[in-house]
Amino acid sequence: MNKYFLIIVLLLASGPLAAACNNPSSISKAPNIAACIAAANSGDIEAQLALGKLYIDGLTVPQNYEESLKWFRKAADQGSARAIYNIGVFYDRGYGVEKSFEKAAEWYQKAADAGYPFALYNIGVMYEYGQIFPKDLDKARGYYLQAAEKGEPSAQFSLGLLYEKGLGVEQDLVKAYMWWDITGEGHRYAAHNRDSLEEDMTPEQIAEAKQLARDWWTQRPHLKQLPPETYQPGFE
Repeated sequence: MNKYFLIIVLLLASGPLAAACNNPSSISKAPNIAACIAAANSGDIEAQLALGKLYIDGLTVPQNYEESLKWFRKAADQGSARAIYNIGVFYDRGYGVEKSFEKAAEWYQKAADAGYPFALYNIGVMYEYGQIFPKDLDKARGYYLQAAEKGEPSAQFSLGLLYEKGLGVEQDLVKAYMWWDITGEGHRYAAHNRDSLEEDMTPEQIAEAKQLARDWWTQRPHLKQLPPETYQPGFE
């Protein structure tokens, strides 16, 4: 059995760009970036997010953590959970700021309180392993469940680990299998761990777990699983 321990997912998510920022191949041209900055300065959250991503990717303009953080802060001030989460990433990694897991946790918690799935997962990890927050497996499971309900695959995978190991819950191979079947291709170890469990399960248990996974998706017809863990250009 692969005993895979999760690390905090660090994603700098991007969404639809403002009209002045929607052409990655030409955004670095002065008129376009000026228009994007004007939109951002007028309070356009999507333009602010676009500029934050532009400067941290460093693909069409020189990478500039300070400039990127500035625009994410402006979006965060307007309540963007994506921007709030990304600021947590800056402190988590020490990009342009003094590295601080405490500050990272504060920003992740704010984003988690707003329901941002990657932040919910990160807070769950911190509770599971006692990072910054006191170790609390029940709280970890609660955050994982919230993230899983939003289609976050690492949280779904983590729930499988909790049930497979009996961490904070009664050991339950059926539920572990179910969660790894739900995760599917969303996590690189989910299928491996799921299939390895079959050695310790009866055919009836396997059939039950598969049916539970199918039922879970059937009951959430509009849920789309988020992409697997990735790193944006300019990062690992």
